[in-house]
Amino acid sequence: MSVNLFFKEIHHIPELPDLTGLSFSNIIDLPEFVHVHDFSSENKFQNNHNPYSIGKYNEKRPNMYKGELFEIAERFIHMGIDIGAPIGTNVKSFYHGEIFSFKYNRLKLDYGHTIITRHMINNQSIYALYGHLSKSSIEHKTIGQKIYSGEILGTVGNENENGGWPPHVHFQLSLVEPQECDLPGVVSEKNRELALRIFPDPRIVLGKLY
Repeated sequence: MSVNLFFKEIHHIPELPDLTGLSFSNIIDLPEFVHVHDFSSENKFQNNHNPYSIGKYNEKRPNMYKGELFEIAERFIHMGIDIGAPIGTNVKSFYHGEIFSFKYNRLKLDYGHTIITRHMINNQSIYALYGHLSKSSIEHKTIGQKIYSGEILGTVGNENENGGWPPHVHFQLSLVEPQECDLPGVVSEKNRELALRIFPDPRIVLGKLY
């Protein structure tokens, strides 16, 4: 589904469920020091000696996303949080729920191996996309499979299986049910306001990462 069609078909956006009093799991166990990228001025991952890093939510990233997947629609505003980690690092479910969908998104600079989970919070569904995973992450998965907070869902993929990116996980929340195993991870300026309502800041469940 094209990004423009995705937003065109949105007719109702549920309110964010009340998360008061709930506790969530880390999706990746991070060391005390984690490098925080600034892609608003740089167009690639900055060199640093720490293999763990954070890429910000709602960040304008000019000149970072190349190719027809992004440039035709002028998409450069990031709607998830990126967590850089060594290849093979365990990636865990932030909360109990179920496997909603999984797929290999094969286009260059796409998500690569991807899992979307569904979680019921105060009688409302919220969805979480985990992108750039290893191939083994989607093996032996079934739709509707129950998962638990802190359960290992998969591992960080390498560049040959994660869409061609440095090793990291793209984590994104959605209040709207995905129509396929995909969500617009970066959006254009014209879709930004709507996207911020559909895709809330992942730090509401991940904690204060930056």
